[in-house]
Amino acid sequence: MAEKDDDDKTEAPSQKRLDDAREKGDVPRSTEVNAWFVLSGLTIIVGFYNSTIANGYSLSRFFSEAAVYSATKADLMKVFGEVVLSFGQYLLMPFCVAIVAALIGPLLQHFPTPSLDHAMPKLSRVSPFEGIKRVIGKGALAQFVKSLAKMMIVGTVVAISLWGERSHLGELTDMDASALLYFAQSALFRILIAVVSIFALVAGGDYLFQWFSWYNRMRMSRQDMKDEYKQQEGSPEVKNKLRQLRRKMSRSAMMNSVPKATVIVTNPTHFAVALKFEEGMRAPICVAKGLDVLALRIRKLANEHDIPIVEDRPLARSLHRLVEVDDEIPLDLYKPVAEIIGYVMRLRMRRRPLVNRK
Repeated sequence: MAEKDDDDKTEAPSQKRLDDAREKGDVPRSTEVNAWFVLSGLTIIVGFYNSTIANGYSLSRFFSEAAVYSATKADLMKVFGEVVLSFGQYLLMPFCVAIVAALIGPLLQHFPTPSLDHAMPKLSRVSPFEGIKRVIGKGALAQFVKSLAKMMIVGTVVAISLWGERSHLGELTDMDASALLYFAQSALFRILIAVVSIFALVAGGDYLFQWFSWYNRMRMSRQDMKDEYKQQEGSPEVKNKLRQLRRKMSRSAMMNSVPKATVIVTNPTHFAVALKFEEGMRAPICVAKGLDVLALRIRKLANEHDIPIVEDRPLARSLHRLVEVDDEIPLDLYKPVAEIIGYVMRLRMRRRPLVNRK
């Protein structure tokens, strides 16, 4: 079933899916990159500290001046404090280098983001079945093969690095401590340089592998894309309901404007357009319009509020098609509309009953 789900994920992940994964702390991580930076820090430390420091130069003066120290508690505490301080000075730089090297790898791969997702308890983390899958699954097999390959690489690099020094191995027993430490440090430094160089390729390859594995895991099925679209844009059913609600509110506001109209132009049954004109206005405006049932409601409201109704079929169709609610009528319709409004004004002045003009 899981393989079928993976086969369905044929679409590239959306930016939202990638961002959500990063916010949850799900990012490509390569332990080899972290290990490479730590190993590089160790190489810097070994290369910086020469054999003079390594063989305990800081303690030499205590042995050479041992006669000036007594075995009293005060002198012993003084010597102990100076030894600790001397070693602390030499260990401070390696300690700082090690911390910086351990932090650079994770920071370069991803900027840390606070997430409670990994802190939340999950049954899969304590499930024996999930634990067995992690131990004997594909990931565990790949990790075992990678570890075996690293061991072989390190072993080969060490053997090649020491092969050139094989003629000096017999002389190690005749060397004093200082020369032996110098030889060991030089050999270790060469080995670390070789290992760091080889592991740069290993770390780069592992990061690419982890990134592509993470990216493929983030891939989406068509259903995932539809669900994400619904989540972002809203359900089509909800959007349709909102449109209907907005249309209803707009229609209600429009019908409230009908009693303020100057005249209603009709078709006479299919179209109805309510026009308003007052002194000082540049041109008449449309305050309401409608077809069929809505046109019938407009005419009914007009009758209830004694708004004149004029039948002009071509003009009614043109007004309904060209003019939106709350807009002025177009210039082309000024003349026929002016005639109707003038006709209505004259009737009002004469206080005569309104007769439909056909």
